[in-house]
Amino acid sequence: MADGKLQLVLVTPEKTLLDEPADSLKFPLFDGLVGIYPSRAPMVGRLGFGELVIKSSSGEKSFYIDGGFAQVKGQVVSILTNDALPLHAIDKEALKSELSELTEKVATTEADQDAKTARVDRLRMMLKLAQ
Repeated sequence: MADGKLQLVLVTPEKTLLDEPADSLKFPLFDGLVGIYPSRAPMVGRLGFGELVIKSSSGEKSFYIDGGFAQVKGQVVSILTNDALPLHAIDKEALKSELSELTEKVATTEADQDAKTARVDRLRMMLKLAQ
Protein backbone atom coordinates (compact mmCIF):
# COMPACT_ATOMS: atom_id res chain seq x y z
CA MET A 1 0.00 0.00 0.00
CA ALA A 2 1.49 3.33 -1.07
CA ASP A 3 1.67 6.34 1.26
CA GLY A 4 -1.42 8.51 1.12
CA LYS A 5 -3.68 5.61 0.19
CA LEU A 6 -6.33 3.75 2.12
CA GLN A 7 -6.65 -0.02 1.88
CA LEU A 8 -10.34 -0.95 1.56
CA VAL A 9 -11.47 -4.41 2.57
CA LEU A 10 -15.16 -5.01 1.70
CA VAL A 11 -16.54 -8.24 3.15
CA THR A 12 -19.97 -9.92 3.09
CA PRO A 13 -20.87 -13.17 4.87
CA GLU A 14 -20.23 -15.03 1.61
CA LYS A 15 -16.89 -13.57 0.49
CA THR A 16 -14.40 -10.74 0.36
CA LEU A 17 -15.57 -8.53 -2.51
CA LEU A 18 -12.72 -6.03 -2.53
CA ASP A 19 -9.26 -5.70 -1.06
CA GLU A 20 -7.72 -2.76 -2.88
CA PRO A 21 -6.23 0.71 -2.44
CA ALA A 22 -8.47 3.77 -2.45
CA ASP A 23 -7.98 7.52 -2.30
CA SER A 24 -11.22 8.19 -0.38
CA LEU A 25 -14.48 6.54 0.66
CA LYS A 26 -17.99 7.68 1.46
CA PHE A 27 -20.59 5.43 3.06
CA PRO A 28 -23.69 5.52 5.26
CA LEU A 29 -23.54 5.01 9.00
CA PHE A 30 -26.81 4.38 10.82
CA ASP A 31 -26.98 8.09 11.72
CA GLY A 32 -25.55 9.77 8.60
CA LEU A 33 -22.86 9.73 5.93
CA VAL A 34 -19.14 9.61 6.65
CA GLY A 35 -16.22 10.42 4.39
CA ILE A 36 -12.89 8.68 4.94
CA TYR A 37 -9.54 10.02 3.78
CA PRO A 38 -5.98 8.85 4.51
CA SER A 39 -4.65 9.58 8.04
CA ARG A 40 -8.13 9.61 9.55
CA ALA A 41 -8.42 8.95 13.26
CA PRO A 42 -9.38 5.36 14.16
CA MET A 43 -13.09 4.62 14.41
CA VAL A 44 -15.68 1.88 14.54
CA GLY A 45 -19.21 2.55 13.33
CA ARG A 46 -22.49 0.79 12.67
CA LEU A 47 -23.43 0.92 8.99
CA GLY A 48 -26.78 1.96 7.64
CA PHE A 49 -27.99 1.18 4.14
CA GLY A 50 -27.14 3.18 1.05
CA GLU A 51 -24.28 3.96 -1.30
CA LEU A 52 -20.61 3.15 -0.77
CA VAL A 53 -18.51 5.38 -3.05
CA ILE A 54 -14.89 4.37 -3.63
CA LYS A 55 -12.57 6.86 -5.33
CA SER A 56 -9.18 5.67 -6.54
CA SER A 57 -6.65 6.40 -9.25
CA SER A 58 -8.52 3.95 -11.51
CA GLY A 59 -11.81 5.83 -11.17
CA GLU A 60 -14.92 5.66 -9.05
CA LYS A 61 -16.95 2.61 -7.99
CA SER A 62 -20.31 2.54 -6.26
CA PHE A 63 -22.01 -0.23 -4.29
CA TYR A 64 -25.29 -0.56 -2.44
CA ILE A 65 -24.48 -1.72 1.10
CA ASP A 66 -26.95 -2.94 3.68
CA GLY A 67 -25.98 -2.64 7.35
CA GLY A 68 -23.02 -4.08 9.21
CA PHE A 69 -19.93 -2.42 10.67
CA ALA A 70 -17.03 -0.29 9.51
CA GLN A 71 -13.61 -0.02 11.12
CA VAL A 72 -10.82 2.43 10.35
CA LYS A 73 -7.47 1.42 11.81
CA GLY A 74 -4.37 3.06 10.40
CA GLN A 75 -4.78 3.15 6.63
CA VAL A 76 -7.01 0.04 6.56
CA VAL A 77 -10.78 0.47 6.25
CA SER A 78 -12.74 -2.72 6.84
CA ILE A 79 -16.41 -2.76 5.85
CA LEU A 80 -18.31 -5.81 7.02
CA THR A 81 -21.79 -5.72 5.52
CA ASN A 82 -24.80 -8.00 5.15
CA ASP A 83 -24.99 -7.31 1.43
CA ALA A 84 -23.02 -5.34 -1.16
CA LEU A 85 -24.09 -4.99 -4.80
CA PRO A 86 -22.34 -3.00 -7.52
CA LEU A 87 -24.87 -0.40 -8.66
CA HIS A 88 -24.55 -1.49 -12.30
CA ALA A 89 -25.63 -5.03 -11.29
CA ILE A 90 -28.93 -4.01 -9.71
CA ASP A 91 -31.98 -5.31 -11.60
CA LYS A 92 -34.35 -2.31 -11.55
CA GLU A 93 -37.33 -4.19 -12.98
CA ALA A 94 -37.10 -6.94 -10.35
CA LEU A 95 -36.90 -4.30 -7.61
CA LYS A 96 -39.92 -2.45 -9.00
CA SER A 97 -41.88 -5.68 -9.10
CA GLU A 98 -40.92 -6.61 -5.52
CA LEU A 99 -41.74 -3.10 -4.31
CA SER A 100 -45.15 -3.21 -6.01
CA GLU A 101 -45.98 -6.59 -4.46
CA LEU A 102 -44.77 -5.49 -1.04
CA THR A 103 -46.78 -2.26 -1.00
CA GLU A 104 -49.95 -4.21 -1.80
CA LYS A 105 -49.31 -6.70 1.00
CA VAL A 106 -51.19 -6.05 4.26
CA ALA A 107 -49.16 -6.33 7.45
CA THR A 108 -51.19 -7.90 10.26
CA THR A 109 -48.89 -7.32 13.22
CA GLU A 110 -46.64 -4.51 14.37
CA ALA A 111 -43.58 -6.68 13.73
CA ASP A 112 -44.80 -7.40 10.18
CA GLN A 113 -45.38 -3.67 9.62
CA ASP A 114 -41.87 -2.83 10.86
CA ALA A 115 -40.30 -5.49 8.61
CA LYS A 116 -42.36 -4.29 5.63
CA THR A 117 -41.40 -0.65 6.21
CA ALA A 118 -37.70 -1.54 6.52
CA ARG A 119 -37.76 -3.58 3.29
CA VAL A 120 -39.66 -0.87 1.39
CA ASP A 121 -37.11 1.73 2.53
CA ARG A 122 -34.23 -0.46 1.33
CA LEU A 123 -35.88 -1.21 -2.02
CA ARG A 124 -36.55 2.48 -2.62
CA MET A 125 -32.93 3.34 -1.81
CA MET A 126 -31.66 0.64 -4.19
CA LEU A 127 -33.92 1.94 -6.97
CA LYS A 128 -32.80 5.51 -6.36
CA LEU A 129 -29.12 4.53 -6.51
CA ALA A 130 -29.61 2.37 -9.61
CA GLN A 131 -31.16 5.24 -11.61
